[in-house]
Amino acid sequence: MDNKMAVESSEYLEVNPGRVFLPSFYADWHDRYTNFTVHHEDVWVVTFPKSGTTWTQELVWCLMKDKDSPEAQLELMKRFPFFEYDCLIHPDMEVSGLKEDDPMRPGLSWKMVQSMAAPRTIKSHLPMQLLPRQIWDVKPKVVYVCRDPRDVCISYYYHYRKLEGYVGDLQHFIDCFLDEKAKASTPRPLHQVAEFLGKEVKEEEVSWLVHHCSFDQMSQNPAANNETFTTAPTEEAKGIKFMRTGQVGDWKNYLTEEQQKAFKTWTLKNLEGSDFPYYQDFN
Repeated sequence: MDNKMAVESSEYLEVNPGRVFLPSFYADWHDRYTNFTVHHEDVWVVTFPKSGTTWTQELVWCLMKDKDSPEAQLELMKRFPFFEYDCLIHPDMEVSGLKEDDPMRPGLSWKMVQSMAAPRTIKSHLPMQLLPRQIWDVKPKVVYVCRDPRDVCISYYYHYRKLEGYVGDLQHFIDCFLDEKAKASTPRPLHQVAEFLGKEVKEEEVSWLVHHCSFDQMSQNPAANNETFTTAPTEEAKGIKFMRTGQVGDWKNYLTEEQQKAFKTWTLKNLEGSDFPYYQDFN
């Protein structure tokens, strides 16, 4: 698949097919990403942002690696690198104050992904057409996570306020979101992921994982809550947590009836003709 890029502004690129908007720095990384060497033993967690990515990463890492090792205390971005992180930041970003092994340093996430010991655990928010081409031939394990778009939008709204200093209102954010385009309270999702990864878990391990990956535990765990790599651009943003509520259906606390109707229309339109089994009734 040949992807075409057009400069949309000095800051963003429109990448087709799919009208994907990415920072202009992506142009320098496109070939490296699409030609990335994929290994069969890799495990990828691929999601739209704010769809339960962090929880899924922690669960997958604990299933694939030694949860009792010193490595388990490292920040999640060191254990589970963000594949395309480097295309999201300026290559000359100020790094004073960052440790030498900080994944926020330009180019370091890319080096980490390539040098990791097998099985590599890799996170990506890229759409399927921009993922490494070898994924479809080598066929590593890919854990794809979807979430109710209403909850995604509310989480993304707070995410943008925290990381980007967004000061617009919720309605404007929803308009932009719609124009653009499971949490484990029981062991069942855990068993499903473990079976997919080919891992057997004992009952005592299930209890530990459910507790360890609970929102209350992860939001307080500096090795998993992603607070160590985020910087707040405003005083207001400092009070917003990366892991905010962890609630399914939190959108009900924010969306007006009119906004809910807009989401239903948008979702059903985008699912038309699809066999995707979720959100078809959209209640």
